[in-house]
Amino acid sequence: MAVKSIPWHPRMLFVAMSFPILPQLPACKAILRQNPLQRKSQFANMVLTQRFMQEAAMYNKHLDAFLMAADCGSFTKAAEKLFISPNALIKQINLLEAKLELTLFSRTNHGIALTEAGKSIYRDARRIIQISEQAVATAHTLGAGKQHAIRLGSSLMCPARPIVNLWLAVSAAHPLIRLQIVPMDDSKNNRPELLGNKDNDVDIIAGIFPSTLWKNRCNALTLRQIPLAVAVPVNHPLAGRKHITLTDLYGETILMVERGDTSYIDNLRDEIEENHPQIHIHDVPPYDFNVFNYAENTGRPMISVDLWDGIHPALVTLTCDWGKEYAVPYGILYAKDPTEHVMEFIHIMERVMGR
Repeated sequence: MAVKSIPWHPRMLFVAMSFPILPQLPACKAILRQNPLQRKSQFANMVLTQRFMQEAAMYNKHLDAFLMAADCGSFTKAAEKLFISPNALIKQINLLEAKLELTLFSRTNHGIALTEAGKSIYRDARRIIQISEQAVATAHTLGAGKQHAIRLGSSLMCPARPIVNLWLAVSAAHPLIRLQIVPMDDSKNNRPELLGNKDNDVDIIAGIFPSTLWKNRCNALTLRQIPLAVAVPVNHPLAGRKHITLTDLYGETILMVERGDTSYIDNLRDEIEENHPQIHIHDVPPYDFNVFNYAENTGRPMISVDLWDGIHPALVTLTCDWGKEYAVPYGILYAKDPTEHVMEFIHIMERVMGR
């Protein structure tokens, strides 16, 4: 089976040797002496066609001895923690160094210390062990059950990346759940209709949401509060600033979602109307991408959040000192009657947030 898409890198030798596929070490050395194109193809073939699992362990167990010795700074202390003799541990380290043809530790009468090569191997070894253990756990779990996809709607105004990052931190512990990214259209303010609608294939959406939850048509798990900011066209006099105050907006007409849509923004509206009459407010409907286009076309500032910085190429987002805290909730939106698997995902996210 020829594998043409795997780029060759010398570190692949360490990766291969860390897995129990190599009684073929001489073959690896022979491949290394070939020209780059030959060795890329042959090495990839050899790595991918060998048996990675041996006695339920995918990585070379000498790595455990290496990591323990590096953490303890002493072969004797490491041997005690591994419940083996110092001589047995040293033998394992020597075998690993011989396989890698590297000196991993500098040895003195005062103890041991990682060499530069050892430090590099130390960093990579942690990842290799984690990946191999996750792979075995996933294989066992998948063998016992069926994986379920949670469909995450994604768009410019509702980017999937923050939720994906949260999920990646815990996904290994939940191999029967996976995230599937589904594109959404920002030109329509129809997020509640998308949730749980099989025709639209969206289970959850990540974004900011009004206090009314669109007249209570969906549920929400709040993850954090995002401070309100101001977006201005790139040719606006304030565009060169990174931070502004309310007084900088005197004489301006700012775009703000109409009263009653969300109490969080209504509070800011009250502050402006009562204490800063020099700022004029122009009502706009609940935000979709058309509102951003309107701000760019009219040259008017609009109330925004830093999450949306960069979604419109002709607008820049500025932080603002409002005089007090004004923020909107950001979180996961899901249907009023979610499926069992969606609720399982929500409960996992609640635990991630410490709730």
